[in-house]
Amino acid sequence: MIKKSIVSASNFSLEEDMPYRKKVADLMIRLEDYPHIPYWYTLRQAMAIVREAAIKFEGTFEPRSVLVFDEKYHLLGILTLQDIIRGLTPKLLQGAVSKVQAALDLDSVVADLETDISGPKVKEASETPVSEVMSPIKATVDADDSLAKALFLMVKEGVSRMPVMAEEKVVGIIRLSDLFQEVSGFVLSD
Repeated sequence: MIKKSIVSASNFSLEEDMPYRKKVADLMIRLEDYPHIPYWYTLRQAMAIVREAAIKFEGTFEPRSVLVFDEKYHLLGILTLQDIIRGLTPKLLQGAVSKVQAALDLDSVVADLETDISGPKVKEASETPVSEVMSPIKATVDADDSLAKALFLMVKEGVSRMPVMAEEKVVGIIRLSDLFQEVSGFVLSD
């Protein structure tokens, strides 16, 4: 039986009897199995890495992001599929299309995107370094932390994946989809 949880923002803790206590390390994808690149790679190179990873895992795992590191393997950011697409469409990346303009003139914006996404501009934009479009890391979790802490941080920060740390080094990534499967498996079990 699960008792009511008490969450403290300053020092995350759960006071409960859990049926099991899995750690983040038990569910994470190891760094060597997750796509990661140096910051100087281009969007084109990042796209190739994402495609290779999808092929490697034969549909069992499709990465939606790539971790970005510096020369000393310090984590700099995360490159999401949305970041890549935004980087390939320079008008959106540079803010040339405002939300108001997009709402008022959707057909024109879509026509511009169709031209950009299938024309020479997208090839040119694919040479943009990933460091120019990657997203910052909002939160990390320790490999020894509980799955509950990972869930708490993901919801708090509004992220669907977080780097996993051990001894101040990135050792993997944990995804909200995997945490959801774990929670739903427990909730739906008889």
